[in-house]
Amino acid sequence: MKSVLLKIDEELYEELEDSVKESKTSKTAFIKTAIAEAIKGVKRKNLAKELKKEIAEINKQSLNIELISEFETVSLSDLKQQLNED
Repeated sequence: MKSVLLKIDEELYEELEDSVKESKTSKTAFIKTAIAEAIKGVKRKNLAKELKKEIAEINKQSLNIELISEFETVSLSDLKQQLNED
């Protein structure tokens, strides 16, 4: 197991003391839990960012597929007819 030396200001220390008393746990257990929750939050944030990127890429690909489908539905004779009308 690794150790971490942590220096915090007086105000935060007092809040820690109050929270530890309230939760009826040790400072070590409280801090371990807080760190674990913070890490989960970072992972969730990164996952959400990646998900947004993936959704944007899927939307871009869907748009390309829709455009290709539109072009495929237009027949060559339709294009010739439109060119002759212009």
